[in-house]
Amino acid sequence: MKFKAMLLLLVILLFLISCKEVPASIRLKIEFENKLNHDLSKIYGIQVYKDGKKFKEFSAFKKPFIEEEITLDSLTNGTYKFVYENLVNQTLQKTIEVKENKIYSVSIYPDYSNYKDFTSKSFVRNLEENQKVEFYFESLGCFHSAKESLVITKKEKVYYAENKGESKKLNSAQLDAIIKMECELALIKYGGCTTSDHYIIKSGKQEKEFYDETCKWNGWKNMSKQVNLI
Repeated sequence: MKFKAMLLLLVILLFLISCKEVPASIRLKIEFENKLNHDLSKIYGIQVYKDGKKFKEFSAFKKPFIEEEITLDSLTNGTYKFVYENLVNQTLQKTIEVKENKIYSVSIYPDYSNYKDFTSKSFVRNLEENQKVEFYFESLGCFHSAKESLVITKKEKVYYAENKGESKKLNSAQLDAIIKMECELALIKYGGCTTSDHYIIKSGKQEKEFYDETCKWNGWKNMSKQVNLI
């Protein structure tokens, strides 16, 4: 009888422990819109604020390190804001309101940008029938140099990409990847890297010129993968 009583007491104790309320937590997941480019090393810092005050910071260079999934646990109620820079060095943020003891899930996308605000000025988007847009790319660094080019044409409402003497029909996703690269060039704010990527875009008598020294955006490389140029 004594053994049964102790066993019953243990069961009740375990039940009470399991029913104990678990403090709130946030699971932050780092995702990428471009599934071909999933490089966490290009995210240098994530700052977490609670009710306007810095709460925690994650870094690519020191602990606590940035990981694909970050968990903040034992949280009290309040407004939590995650601040980070995307791949073109725009400062973005995600806010979540913690009001009860549960697990909150939130995702951020470092390769997201508001490039669609600039598509009205895109040479490719505004391409007329039987006209062309020329892209010239040159990359110079301490241990490398590279030159590439791409020509976009439009014939009977169909877009084509000409690269290295070959022409291919573009689907809507590939066309969007090229337009995104073109528009994001206008968003790049600063750099500081020893590698300098130089872009020239021509359409008729119009011409645009950009430099990317971020060492993390890699616009030409990402676009080439999506369009299957490499």
